[in-house]
This record gives sequence, structure tokens and C-alpha cells, in this order.
Amino acid sequence: MAGQALPHEAGLRVAVGGRDPGWLRVATGRAEPFRGLPRRADGYRLLRVAAGWVVLPFPGAAGSCSGCAPRPAPAYFVADRSRVARRLGTADFAAPAATAAAVWLVSYPAGARVSAAAGTAREYAVSGAALGPRLRLPAGYVIDQGTRSGLLLAPAPGRKAGARYELWTPGTGRVSRRFADVIAAGPGAIAWVPACTVRCVVRVANLDGGPGAVIALPGRSRCAAGAFSPGGGSLALLVTAQTGPGGRAATTGLAVADVPTGKLTVLPGTRVGAGIGVDFGWQGAGGDHGAQLVADVGLQSAWQVAVWRPGDGSLRVAITWAPPGSWPVVGQGPY
Repeated sequence: MAGQALPHEAGLRVAVGGRDPGWLRVATGRAEPFRGLPRRADGYRLLRVAAGWVVLPFPGAAGSCSGCAPRPAPAYFVADRSRVARRLGTADFAAPAATAAAVWLVSYPAGARVSAAAGTAREYAVSGAALGPRLRLPAGYVIDQGTRSGLLLAPAPGRKAGARYELWTPGTGRVSRRFADVIAAGPGAIAWVPACTVRCVVRVANLDGGPGAVIALPGRSRCAAGAFSPGGGSLALLVTAQTGPGGRAATTGLAVADVPTGKLTVLPGTRVGAGIGVDFGWQGAGGDHGAQLVADVGLQSAWQVAVWRPGDGSLRVAITWAPPGSWPVVGQGPY
């Protein structure tokens, strides 16, 4: 990615997962490990939620079959401005809740095939207190996001292609809507990509009763992933800048859509080769004021981190280093 040098005094921190999870000061490459996490050879994975990060161990051996659930492991929460990990409960997966002060934890019986089993979910306050009763999820689904209109369920890992996301109401067990190819979700909105041929769009469902949005993508580009800003007013998108032979992506880049109007801004300097992984997400809390988009790409022996704020004409970029066996995590990350 290309842009102006990130000032040393910017003080940008990003979370790192892997062997030594913690905070990484981008300008200096100095790592500050989270306290309260037992040392694990397999390391930890991070999930972004509204008020911080859920920290889950990477699963060890899952038993005698591929795609089987391991024994649920302790899950922890680290607030955005903290270095202390607080234990929540045990889980195989986690998901953001509809409120900033809670998360959902999902577990399966050890050895069960996740793609066909019915998981058990429970909401926890970030303080560690359990909220409400345990729920039995539909078989083959896991929670992607808690919303104000129910739980958005995603097909569990290993489930056959073609399964749709479902907006599911606990208690009644009813499914109010189904979505294919969801790319982003928040407490009040869901973004997905309908089937397309020549000109593709991203659709946004407003779960609070207001009008939805249609975001037209430029040219023959397609969208691979997205992330809502903290207040939900902006939607960052990873799009193909052009397509190669057979419709394959040649390059990818970042764009940001204004959700109320659908206006799309292509971010300069973000175009990279399609084979290069780009992780991206928003920093900030309490709404969109002051929020910034952070992205990173892996280099041969380092990481490039880029920052963009609404209204900026260019990126601010820096090269940094993560501890061995660890890596920056600026997006939502795995379940």
C-alpha cells in the first residue's frame, strides 16, 4: 500500500494474536502482552467486539474425525484500553452481542461434528457475568452477530456450500430473513452481496426499520469482505479493482461507502495483488466520530499497517514487526 509516513507520535496500537497476544505499538514494534492468559503452545485467536477483544485458544486436536469439536476452552475478554484478560466462560466460538458490553459464547459437545451438531449459546457481560439462559441453536449453525432483531446465524465451518445466513429469534425459534454471502454485520444492519453477473452491488438491510441501502460497485469489480464503522454510518469494503481471465480477481483494494446515501469512496493507495491478504477493521468506540480504518498486509519479514480517517486524501502507512509466532489483527478475525 502507498501513502504518507505515519507520524511516530501518532501512538497507533493494534492487537496481535498467536503465540504472544497483546498490544503492538506500530511506530516502535514494541509488544505489550496481555496479562492473565495461561501460556499455550498453540497460541490464541482474537475476535473483535464493540468494546474490545475476545481471546480464545486455538483448538488443539479435535479427536478422531476432521471437523469435530474439541473440548470447549476458556474464553477471555480484553477491553480496548486494557492489558488485562478477564475470563468469561468456556467456548468453541464467540460472537459480538447486540450491546457493546456483552458477547456470545458458543460450545459443542467434544467430538461432535460441528457442521451437523446443535450448539449451545449463552450471552455474557464483558465483566464475566452470565446473561440469560443457555440457548440451543439450530443444527449446523453458529452465531455470527447479535442484533437488535435477533441473532444472525452463520453456517458452521464444514457445512456444505449454499447454506444461507439466518436472522433467528431466540425463544420463538423463527427465522425472519435469510441472506446469502453476508460480508458484514452489526447490531442494526447486515450487508450482503446478491448474485451478480456484470455489475455487482452490496445491499444493506436496516434492522431498525429504516430504509436499506444499495451500494453500486465500480466497473466489473466484486466485493469479498466488509466491516461496519462503530456507529454503523460507514461500511468499509474489500473489492476487486479489476478482473482477470475467467473472471478471476487481478487486484484488490479498499473502499468506504456512506451507508445512508450509498456513495462509495475508493481509498487511494490501497490496491494490492489479489494474492496478498488484507486484514482491515475500524478503531474507535461510541459512534463514528473520530473512528479510523486500519488495514494491514504481511510482508516477507514484517507487516505494513495503514490508517485512513474519513476526509483524508491519502493513507498514512508504517512498517512494523510482530513477535515471532504472532501477527496483527485489525479486523473481526475468526469465530
